[in-house]
Formats: sequence, C-alpha cells, structure tokens
Amino acid sequence: MEVVGVDELTRWLDEEVYPRLSHEQFFSHLARFKRSGRGYVACCPAHSDQHPSFYMPDGRPYGFCYACGHLVTWWQALEQNGLSGWQVIEELARMAGVPPLAFGDPEKARQAAEEARQVEEWWQKCRAALWGPEGADVLEYLRGRGYGDDLIREMDVGVHPGCAAPGGLKLPPQEYRLLIPARTRGGKILGFAGRRLDGGEPKYQYSPGFSRSTFLWGLYRLRRGQVPVVVEGVLDAESLAAAGIEGVVALGGARASGEQTKTLAGFPRVILALDGDAAGRAGTMDLVRVLISGGTKTYVADLRGAKDPDELLRQSGPDAVREAIRQATSGHKWLVRQLAPVPGATDQERDAALEKALDFAEALSARYPLEAREVLDEASSTFGLPAPVLAEAVERLAAKKKERRREEILAEVAKKVQEALKEGKHDRIFVVADEARSKLAELEEPPPPEPADVSALEGYLAAFPAGLRFPWPTLDALVRVDPGGLTTVAAGTSHGKSTFLYALLLAWLAAYPDGAIVFWTGEIAAPLIWARLVGVLAGVGMKEVMRQYREGFAPEVVKARQELVRLCGERLFIFDDPVGTDELRAKVWAVMKRQQVLAVFVDYLQMLLPPEKPDGSRYATREQEVTAIAKALHELGRDLNIAVIAAAQINRGNFQYSQRPRLTDLRESGGIEQYSQMVLGLWNSSMAAGAKVAAEGVAPAAPAEGWYWTPQGSENSLDAQAALAMAASWGGVLLEVNILKSRWRGNVGKAVPLILDGLTGRINTLPDTPGPMLPTTSSSTEEKKVVSIRKKGAGNGAQD
Repeated sequence: MEVVGVDELTRWLDEEVYPRLSHEQFFSHLARFKRSGRGYVACCPAHSDQHPSFYMPDGRPYGFCYACGHLVTWWQALEQNGLSGWQVIEELARMAGVPPLAFGDPEKARQAAEEARQVEEWWQKCRAALWGPEGADVLEYLRGRGYGDDLIREMDVGVHPGCAAPGGLKLPPQEYRLLIPARTRGGKILGFAGRRLDGGEPKYQYSPGFSRSTFLWGLYRLRRGQVPVVVEGVLDAESLAAAGIEGVVALGGARASGEQTKTLAGFPRVILALDGDAAGRAGTMDLVRVLISGGTKTYVADLRGAKDPDELLRQSGPDAVREAIRQATSGHKWLVRQLAPVPGATDQERDAALEKALDFAEALSARYPLEAREVLDEASSTFGLPAPVLAEAVERLAAKKKERRREEILAEVAKKVQEALKEGKHDRIFVVADEARSKLAELEEPPPPEPADVSALEGYLAAFPAGLRFPWPTLDALVRVDPGGLTTVAAGTSHGKSTFLYALLLAWLAAYPDGAIVFWTGEIAAPLIWARLVGVLAGVGMKEVMRQYREGFAPEVVKARQELVRLCGERLFIFDDPVGTDELRAKVWAVMKRQQVLAVFVDYLQMLLPPEKPDGSRYATREQEVTAIAKALHELGRDLNIAVIAAAQINRGNFQYSQRPRLTDLRESGGIEQYSQMVLGLWNSSMAAGAKVAAEGVAPAAPAEGWYWTPQGSENSLDAQAALAMAASWGGVLLEVNILKSRWRGNVGKAVPLILDGLTGRINTLPDTPGPMLPTTSSSTEEKKVVSIRKKGAGNGAQD
C-alpha cells in the first residue's frame, strides 16, 4: 500500500471516503434518531435531555448539539467504539468500500481529525453569534433580504469573529462581516467567502490563498446521482439549500472557470439557473456550448422574471423554484432562442445570428446528431426558415470548414518542410509528411461499411475455444470462463476472493500447459503469493510455510515447492507494483510477445488505477474511475482474446453478510456489471451470522440430483442447510458460488456449494457423504446467545 502524509490522507478522506458514508452508519444507535430537514436529529449523547437536540447535517462528517454545543465527528464516533489510529483508517475504508491507505504516523492522522473538529466547533460558535449582540448587523442584513429566521437557522452562515481562526484557517478582512464557509466534498472547511454589509466594494472577499475559480460552492451537499443546479451567488446557494432545494452549487460569479467547467462536465446532466441579466445569460451560453460539446446534457431554468433564483425564492417560495427547475429547457434549444434577432434587427444582425446557430448545429452534428437536429428544428421555428434548407447550409458550412482545415494543414507542412531543408534535416521531411497524411486522413469521409463475410464469421466460430474449465465439476457443468472479456468474482471482505483466484491459477497451470498466466495484486507482495501457493499444494497454512522458509523445510513442503516450480516454469508472471490499466495492458502485451497468454488475474479490480483520460483531467467521481477500470479490463480481454478474471469488492452495508451477494451489492455495480461477461458472487458461511445455527438439526445429505443448483432466494431451503451441515461434518467452511451473470452460458441465479479449508486455502467439491465431524443436534428449546459486533469487525457473528 502507498505510504502517504497528512495532506494526502485528508484528501483521501474528503474525496474518497466521506462522500460515500452516511450518518446512519455512525449515529443510528442514538435515541430518537430520525430524518429531519437537510439532515438527521437524535438525542444528544452528552447529556440526558430526551429532546432530539443533536443535529447531523447532510454532507458533513459530524453531528453537534444545539443545546450544549457537544460536537462528535465520524472519526471520534469510531474512537468511542474502541478503535484508534490505523484501525480508524481501515474501518473508514471498509465502511466506504475503498482501498485503505497506509499512513506513516496514525497519531498525526488523529491530530488532523481533531484539528478539523476544533475548526468545526469554532465555526458553530460563529453561527450561534448571529443571534447575539455581536451578530445584530449581520442578522439585520439577512432579514432585510427577506429571509425568515427559520431559513437563516438552516443556512450555513456566521459572523466574522474579529480574531484568528483555529488550525491556521485564514479569514477575509474584518469588514466582511458575513461569512460563508467553503467545504470540501467531505465537509471540511477550506476557507470562507466574506460579504460586506456597508455598501463598500468589492461586495465579496475570500480567504487569502483561496481560489474561487477552482471551487464549486455547495458541491459537498450533492448525493450520488443528483443533478447539479448551478447558480451564481454563494449566498443564493445557501438560501436555496436551506429552503430544501437539492443539488444547488454556486460559481461565485457569472462565468464558470476552466476548473469549475471540468467539474460540471463530470456529471451526465446539469441544470443552469444563473442570473437573468446580460452577464448571466452570457455565462449560461458559454456553459451550454462547452458542456454539450463534452457530452453533458444541459438544461436552463426560466426564472419567471426574477433577477436570480434567490429573488424567485423570496417572491414566490421554494415550490416556485422547484417548478422552474423541473420545467428547465434543453440547453441547445435555449441557446438558439437567445440567438433570435430582436424586433427591428437589420439584415446583417439577422444573418450574424443565423450563422451562430448554424455554426452551433455544425459543431454538434459529428458527435451528437440528435441534438444537432433539434437545434435545426428550433432555428427553423425561430428564424422562419425550412429545416431542410438549414440542414443543407450546415453541410455546406462543414465542407467549408473541412476545406479550410485542409489548407491549414498543407500550409503547415510547407512551412515545416522549408524549415527542415534550411536546417539540413532531410529525414525530418518524412516525419512531417507522415503527420500530414494522418491529419488529412481524419478529414476524409469513412468508407461505406461492407456486408458481413459469412465464411469469415463461421470460421471464427469454428475456431472459438471451448472456454477455460473450472476445477470443480459441479460448477464446470454450469459455466466456464470464456476468453475475450472480463469475468468478475465478487465477494465481501475475507470471503475468499483471493483464495478462489489462487485455486483457479493452480488448476489452470496444471490443465493448460501451453499458456502463460499474468497475476496482478494490489494487496500483498509477490513473494507472499508464492508462499500461499506453496501452502495450498502442501496442505499447510501460510504461517507454517513462512516458518519453514526461515527454519528449514518439511518433506511435504519440499515436494510442493518442486511441484509449483514444475507447473510454473516460465509461465507465471506476478506483478505487485501499483499500476493503472494502461500499464497492466503494456505488461500483458510484453508477455504476449514471448508466448501465448492464457489468462490475466486481477486482485482486486478496485485497487487498479484508472486509465488516463485523453485530456489529462481527473475523473469527477469514484464511480467513473471504477467504470473506466472495468471497461479497460473488458477491452484488454476482447482485444487480445484472452480471459481476464478480476476479484471485486461488494458493498459492506450488511455487517452480518447473512444474504448471498447480488449484482446490486457490487460497489459501482453499473460499470462492473456492464463490462463483465460473467459475474460470480462468493458467500462464505463462516462470515455470516447465524449460518452455523441454521444448519443445526439438519442431516448432511446430498440431494438426489447432486450438489446443488438452487435458484437464488432459496438460501434457507433444506438443500442449503444440508450443504452447511455437510461442510461442517468435514471440518470445512461452505463456500457458495452464485452465478449472478452469465452472458453466454445462462444458468443465472443458480448456486454451487464448495468446501473451503481456510487454513490451507484449498477449495474442493462438496462431498456427497458426511465426514467424521457430524454436527450435534441442539434442543429446540436451548437458549442461544448471540454476540453482536458493531463497527469493529468485518461482520456480525453468532455463537452457541
């Protein structure tokens, strides 16, 4: 794991961890915990008042008490459960479903979390000061804008204290009395916007060193899947959010910066509600053009005569704002309407407006033909010209642009050739010619598609491999691992994902002697994987293998080492360096230059780095990263016609792991499921609370038709309980393989039980006859003691 410092840990918490967590995971045990407004309320854990005064706002990793001022962060909530340092970091990662970061000094991490808590506690005092003598002028200003007291209490605003803030946090000058905090995605305060109340200019001033152009105000409030509603004013965003309008973010001005635009471009849809003045319309037009060209659907809200959304809120209430957002017009249609000539416009002004509309349609036509057609339809209505005539004009415009680009390329070539001749670099001329040929080829129309070659298609099918076989007959009878795509093995923590991959690795090394295997791991070092494989073959635990490497080998380990060397030869390539999908592809390709590759193993998918984006920008969300990783692995298998098998982590919301995994349990399941041709879900009975109890009193007998293909949802059937009892009779653990998706071979929803020896890592077919360790039958009246482990372990367990 990567060793990071305090700044990197803070970024990891704010961007990767906290946005994926919720107050229910930390405070749901508090008395009278319930949803209220833009957060949750409960009884305060610090005093005995039975009224719910402890408030937990959405998007912020803490709760605080209005009555006594007691503030508890998520970090502190875990410390109060007995965790500290490393354990808190690992538990937060586990709860969020992201890889944990190694950290050189956990004490510094705790100090950083405590510093953030102190800043938040200080800020709550600044908010409370609104209602005291020192905040009278600020409160008068807010009321003068038309805000009611209930709305002001919900707004995240406060009074400038006139003194330094804790934690080195810098404040605007003191004359900027009204403060509005800038928060990271995880809710941490970075700086402030200050509002001047005396009529002086500029009206707003920001914390020294804080850049407004790199920040979107209110972004921390957005929940996954919400559509951003973009406004101009920072105070507007606070008032709208306080009124219950969801998804509001602010630019802090009429024009979006490059960084702000990049952030918005990471969302599939964006609603623009900028001010209705000339500057706001110009900023909206710029955003519509840029966002649509990048693939983001835009909509523009009609403010119904109000100068900004805040005024619409004060005049007509929050329902009017919601209705304006709901009825927002498609951005490309709105843009054409804005280009319409005003009454009395000259012919030149009319032609200039029409040219802009046609130029916009032409820019969309190559990538977004549907939107381009809607632009032409809107322009036809706006300018009173037939749509076919406008379409012909767009085609002529595209041809003219293409010819102009061709001339530019040829002129550039001539200039570079002259420079090469002048410098005597004649070999450079060939390079310039190749570059020009490539650029000119991009301008040419693609050749018309050819009909399918039936003989080629049937020849491909005849040569298509039968698929890599599983070493367990009951599973192999249902599915196989086909080359040319991604197979995902999904499970919770400690359910056996890696062990399953190791078993497949050894089986395929033995069954397919001609192909190489590439194994990438983001969890443990390559030598430890080798030791684990030795232990599987020898039938001993990894700890014992490591001891023998230090002190001398027993005969069975010597034999296992020799067997592993014979199986691997020069066919096993293990990589444990932190790489992205691009680097992994390069490694696989380097192996393929020497020999055929049978399969690529990835342990596990969420720990790979995503591929680089063409423009070099960062992915907007973790979901986009994981989707890009899954797509890249799918393309790796498809392009090289090899099998790619990746382990994937499922959500950890169910602490008991009592239910079998489902496709919807996959973290970022949309991307992983979409690009996987097969998904297998593992369920380990040793990790499920109550699994042992469920098997008591059931005979360990195999069904007449053999082990055992039951539709998912029948986990409590007699067959399932008999499988648990059978595994227990052999002293093993039931490892159930659920077929969640199978694109080519069907059998979705069926489950196959295997038996796992957790110590040695061996996985075998579940026997048909009971073993020597028959489970005892408990009296139905015997009282069973259930021990619940909350937030400290990987799951809940049950003991008799």
